[in-house]
Amino acid sequence: SPTKAVYNARHWNQPESEALPAPPVLKTPSVPVRLSSKEAIHKDDGVFKAPAPPPKVIKTVTIPTQPYQEIVTALKCRKEDKELYTVVQHVKHFNDVVEFGENQEFTDDIEYLLSGLKSNQPLNTRCLSVISLATKCAMPSFRMHLRAHGMVAMVFKTLDDSQHHQNLSLCTAALMYILSRDRLNMDLDRASLDLMIRLLELEQDASSAKLLNEKDMNKIKEKIRRLCETVHNKHLDLENITTGHLAMETLLSLTSKRAGDWFKEELRLLGGLDHIVDKVKECVDHLSSDESEEKLVASLWGAERCLRVLESVTVHNPENQSYLIAYKDSQLIVSSAKALQHCEELIQRYNRAEDSICLPDNKPLPHQNVTNHVGKAVEDCMRAIIGVLLNLTNDNEWGSTKTGEQDGLIGTAMNCVLQVPKFLPQEQRFDIRVLGLGLLINLVEYSARNRHCLVNMETSCSFDSFCTGEGDDSLKITGQIDAVQALVQLFLERERAAQLAESQTDELIKEAPTAQHDKSGEWQETSGEIQWVSTEKSDSTEEKDKKEEDDEELDLNKALQHAGKHMEDCIVASYTALLLGCLCQESPINVTTVREYLPEGDFSIMTEMLKKFLSFMNLTCAVGTTGQKSISRVIEYLEHC
Repeated sequence: SPTKAVYNARHWNQPESEALPAPPVLKTPSVPVRLSSKEAIHKDDGVFKAPAPPPKVIKTVTIPTQPYQEIVTALKCRKEDKELYTVVQHVKHFNDVVEFGENQEFTDDIEYLLSGLKSNQPLNTRCLSVISLATKCAMPSFRMHLRAHGMVAMVFKTLDDSQHHQNLSLCTAALMYILSRDRLNMDLDRASLDLMIRLLELEQDASSAKLLNEKDMNKIKEKIRRLCETVHNKHLDLENITTGHLAMETLLSLTSKRAGDWFKEELRLLGGLDHIVDKVKECVDHLSSDESEEKLVASLWGAERCLRVLESVTVHNPENQSYLIAYKDSQLIVSSAKALQHCEELIQRYNRAEDSICLPDNKPLPHQNVTNHVGKAVEDCMRAIIGVLLNLTNDNEWGSTKTGEQDGLIGTAMNCVLQVPKFLPQEQRFDIRVLGLGLLINLVEYSARNRHCLVNMETSCSFDSFCTGEGDDSLKITGQIDAVQALVQLFLERERAAQLAESQTDELIKEAPTAQHDKSGEWQETSGEIQWVSTEKSDSTEEKDKKEEDDEELDLNKALQHAGKHMEDCIVASYTALLLGCLCQESPINVTTVREYLPEGDFSIMTEMLKKFLSFMNLTCAVGTTGQKSISRVIEYLEHC
């Protein structure tokens, strides 16, 4: 720690009489020259001179508390009217002094606030300390200090009994919400997560709570409301400031990446998954009622955020998958199936599709003059639903069977592949189609019941089947057709489009301009030397060069567009071929059904596409994953058909 400052008397406070008179100078008569004191001391001839008199006044200048680049202690003496200073070395730099001050300020603040959080303090004092701490945590610099010193767990450990007091639990939930606003790790431990789950379980009914001063509670809510307005609060209902609402928003803002690998396990063991699944059911129930657009968007966003957390905790986690499938007789699967069907209806009412798309008979799309955010909320919710169902059905026969048992789910998944994309913007159609195909693959891969259901289903052909313009007229089929026929038709169209895009890209590459001769100058021989002489460019030449550059950039963009379209067509065709291959497994009848709609009844066109897709996955994914094994198994089965 730095040396404490000591007060020294100033020279102007002391009388002049205290100054000692200078002693007389002694010198030998034999030496007429006056030597300095330093020279006289080192002489061997006996000549000496008294040392210089002490300064008249010696004073120490005390440095004030303001930061300086270096601390200077000045010894000022009056000698020939000059001031002498002595510089003290090895002092702290300005930045070090500032950092020390900030750390000391943080330490003082946190010690003071922690002393007010202890259980032996009055309840009002504890609530005020929590609100004060939350106010400071709204500043990123204070949150950084709090994490750096590992104080988050200590704070929540001190507030472990907060669920027994309604107002203290509300303040604690507000503190958790403020800390969760940061994108960095919240530094949760098991005890803190346990406290968060307990706050979720609190009853919000005022009659069941302890008697409190309503005026004090309203003051606390108003302080929390003003505090939450200073941070990112997109999904927070400021008119519904309750303990459960704040705790749920905090939990939904966390993911397994932010909270650590242990988060998936502890969230299930402590009962957090139960509350999230119940929240999904509550939001889905609101979708069925006729509400205003604001409430509809709030329900869609609430369900989507809960499903995103569930999607993250079920990735490569069979324990959580099995738990969610079994929880309350597959409540999550039932709610997800209902939500997906509601979204299919809502997307037609609040579609964001472009006006000019290819449809049979040139029928216009039903378009409602509604705000754009409603349609976007529906699209986001659909992707989140399918994402959760994909995790629950991946390599899981139990999950596939339970999901396929839901009334109309397989038909809804087929519509996501064939019909729903026409109600989406152009850039969103590929995503929803691939998600729908992936869900259908998971449903039929290990479930004979789902395979039988899909083969016997009737559906409409894909909405963009008439967009090819070229090709065999036999592909143009209208009305209700077999689901297998619709899938084969989709595969053939995407495979043909991929070949066309590939050939066009090859032509663009062949037509690429060759390196042209540099016309900015020429080599000339002058005086026996060869020199490069530049030529002046005319305006027409510059315009021509600029036009050539623009043409080259246009050709590059065109090639990239063709490559992107080729990739999308290849992936859709590969997924469709994999789905048809899964339908053929262990079912000769299904093999015969699929063969009827293939050109010449040959599976080679499907196996070639799957081999290309497998090679692509080997380059981009880890070797030996379950997806690659499934593709290899289907290829081997189709080659023996």
